[in-house]
Amino acid sequence: MRQRYRIFLLFLLVFPAILQAQSQLEVIRADSLNGVQQELIMRKTLIGRVQLRQGTTLLSCDQAVLNSTTNNVEAYGHVKIVQADTVTILGDTAIYNGDSRQAFITGRVKLDDHTIILTTNKLDYDMNSRMAIYHTGAKIIDKKSTLTSREGFYNTVTKNFLFKEKVRVVDKEGGLVRADSLRYNTTSKEAYFICPTEIITQKDTVLTTAGFYNTQTKVSNFTGRSTARTAEYILSADTLFYDSPTQIGVARGNVEFLSQKEKVILTGDHGRYAGKSGVTRVFGHALMKNILEKDTLFLTADTLVSINIQKDSIRKLFAYKNVLIYKSDLSGKCDSLGYDVKDSTIHFYQKPILWANGSQMQADSMSLFMTNQKLREMRLRGHSFIITKDSVAHYNQIKGRKVWVHFADDSKLKRVQVDGNGESVYYVMDDKQVTTGLNRVECSRMNIFFDDNKVKRIAFITKPEAKFAPPKEWKEELEYLDGFNWRAKEIITLPMVLDRVRTVKKP
Repeated sequence: MRQRYRIFLLFLLVFPAILQAQSQLEVIRADSLNGVQQELIMRKTLIGRVQLRQGTTLLSCDQAVLNSTTNNVEAYGHVKIVQADTVTILGDTAIYNGDSRQAFITGRVKLDDHTIILTTNKLDYDMNSRMAIYHTGAKIIDKKSTLTSREGFYNTVTKNFLFKEKVRVVDKEGGLVRADSLRYNTTSKEAYFICPTEIITQKDTVLTTAGFYNTQTKVSNFTGRSTARTAEYILSADTLFYDSPTQIGVARGNVEFLSQKEKVILTGDHGRYAGKSGVTRVFGHALMKNILEKDTLFLTADTLVSINIQKDSIRKLFAYKNVLIYKSDLSGKCDSLGYDVKDSTIHFYQKPILWANGSQMQADSMSLFMTNQKLREMRLRGHSFIITKDSVAHYNQIKGRKVWVHFADDSKLKRVQVDGNGESVYYVMDDKQVTTGLNRVECSRMNIFFDDNKVKRIAFITKPEAKFAPPKEWKEELEYLDGFNWRAKEIITLPMVLDRVRTVKKP
């Protein structure tokens, strides 16, 4: 037991000396060496092809002043520090502290760790933490990109960089990342954003506040409010995944998609964009705004799908489920619709109902045509029913299998063409706007002409069955066609459209 105790005490006494010997700077060679002893300080001046070593770290230079007491060395001329054959640092001058294993290199500094080459005029390097630090600007070059910043912190083991002040990352394909602060990994080529950042490629520009971007694959995942911009569109969201080569984007939270050429804005909770196919899908409180010259068309639905194919000049929008539409001279609702933006044509499906300047139109399906952003024509198919309220609250009615509606410049009815199973009820008024009676007509084909929502005349194409009744003979079954339903309380207004979009979803 005593023998083991003596060995342990001996180890405690000798081990610090061993550590000291291992950490002491050792002179390997020099063309000349001069030593000076000053009180408790030993200084050595080494000149010509100087080499020193500390463990796995080698230092070479033209001239050095070694303080063996403080274990410091001042190196001058063609300074070269090599750590474990993995990191090489070149410079004009350097101060190296052997105890703390820290180097302070100045002049034409170059760091090479087989992954990147860093150049600057002043660099601090810690052999223990493998951390390189600069505060006077530097350039970092790897196989794919060039990085510059005012300040930087680089770990040569983890390959993680922290850049600060005027950060720029330029890849060989011309892509550019600009920020005030940036974290970057030289192995994965991923840049992590911690402040407002701009990413510029040949196809698009992205502005973001947080997330990461791979400078090699051009794939981004932004977790802060971000905007992707191209010549054709602008896409913004609270979080955004974006693959620049494939132009695929997945957006979440306050999504806004702007087609700049068509002036169409899509907003919603979630969005997906496929640039090569030109398809954009927005859902969750989805809203479309088509900004016209003197008006705006609003449309909301459960899901909105925009198709924009430049080479074929195809620009269409599809809305699915619970569709509401509003324009200053038109409003309505249906199950789904298709909107040809280029031709200003809207197709309504699944029993739509529309209102336009005192007229209500219903059918199994409808097609609406606009010219110069004004209502021009509407085609109703299947169980078509038109109701027009005149100035004295009478309801002129038209039914038929197919109904073609033509509008005047003020968006009021101009002419209605009925084809198949035609029926109509219209009120006759004299010059003093006094109602003298009503006409009830059944005719398979007819044209009805209007003036200020009042029937002006009717042209019958086939033989009609008509009945005129003065006011004293009016009865309900005579005044209203079968299926009559004036749904004024359901008329869609702009606040109704916007309120649906603003509705907060329950968790």
